[in-house]
Amino acid sequence: MKLTAKSSIYYLVYTLFIFTIGTILFYFLIRNILFNAIDEALHQEKNQVVENLKYEKDFKEIHNSDFIDIIEVSSDSKLYDKVYNTSIYSYEKKIRIDYRELKSVYRRGDHFYEITIRQSLTEAESLISSILPIEVALFMGLIVGVLLINGYISNKIWEPFYELIERLKNYDLVNVKIISYKKSNVDEFDELSEIVEKMTTRIYRDFNSQKEFNENSSHELQTPLAIIRNKLELLIQSKNLQDEDMVLIGSAFHSINRLTQLNKGLILLSKIENNQYYELSRINIGQLLETLMVSFEELIAERNIQVEMNITKTIIIPANQILVETLLFNIISNAIKHNLEENGKIVIDTISKNVLEISNTGRPLPVAAERMFERFLKSSTSELSVGLGLSIVKKICDLYKFDIKYTCDGNIHTIRIEF
Repeated sequence: MKLTAKSSIYYLVYTLFIFTIGTILFYFLIRNILFNAIDEALHQEKNQVVENLKYEKDFKEIHNSDFIDIIEVSSDSKLYDKVYNTSIYSYEKKIRIDYRELKSVYRRGDHFYEITIRQSLTEAESLISSILPIEVALFMGLIVGVLLINGYISNKIWEPFYELIERLKNYDLVNVKIISYKKSNVDEFDELSEIVEKMTTRIYRDFNSQKEFNENSSHELQTPLAIIRNKLELLIQSKNLQDEDMVLIGSAFHSINRLTQLNKGLILLSKIENNQYYELSRINIGQLLETLMVSFEELIAERNIQVEMNITKTIIIPANQILVETLLFNIISNAIKHNLEENGKIVIDTISKNVLEISNTGRPLPVAAERMFERFLKSSTSELSVGLGLSIVKKICDLYKFDIKYTCDGNIHTIRIEF
């Protein structure tokens, strides 16, 4: 939820609370004012009636009306003056009509008379009913106005912040390099923009340093490794070597090969993490698999592995050609390298337009399948493995947001990639 939306919700909840309480209080306030006015009018009318009755000789001559009743009560009646609400059924209108009624006991000589004066509440209720919709409309207009003004002001004030977020979303070391400082009219946003500029400057500087280190280390390490390999090859050709010497030289030669592979793998991982493979092209996974399998034909035949390819669905993805080739190469190489020594099998299946599965037979895993993508973790003691193949595969999948899963059911190992 956006910050402006969240603040608007708080404003809305508070305004609705105030509106509800205000509406209830306003209703009872208006009602109380109207009833007080009616009560005052009833008392004034009662006083007028009492004044008029002083000049009447015989109360029997007084005729009651719909709004005034005067009846004689017992002499032991107490004097009182009460106002309350009542309702009377109107046979003419066939409805019950609400009244505000005043009952008062008046004494004249030794006689007591009860005076009842009532006034219809129809007009008061109609007035309240007409005021309430206007009040609700005013409050609703106030709420809408507050929300609109708050939204406009918030968007205007927070515009530099959202612009900075958008620039951070599109931040790319290859194209953007540094997010430059941009002045606004808010001190906090100016400070944030300045910090972002300093931070991206340091990131770009560190990126360049690491890139240079990778390039230099790649060159500097490969050169002595190549020299050592060449020296060992020349040494192997020597005629004066003993069997023990050949074993030692073979071991050193093998270690040099592993060190070379390890160096290449670490440099590749570093380049992937630094997003140095940014060129994209449309890649047909099926065609690429068929091409790669040709390069593995000799190794597959040597290890007597049966290969089954079910490339029935066309999978085309936008990605870097080198990285996708590396991804598939490592998976297939891993499937061959860790397959069974006898009756081995590899199954490559394009399940749908965006799902690829590569299964192979192999020994049961000594660790949980979820850990197979960890660096330097090897599922076997094979001397050919340096423990980086699946780590590179996972890093490439993470780069392109591919969903990859490794499962093992007995001696069947499966890697599933959802592009």
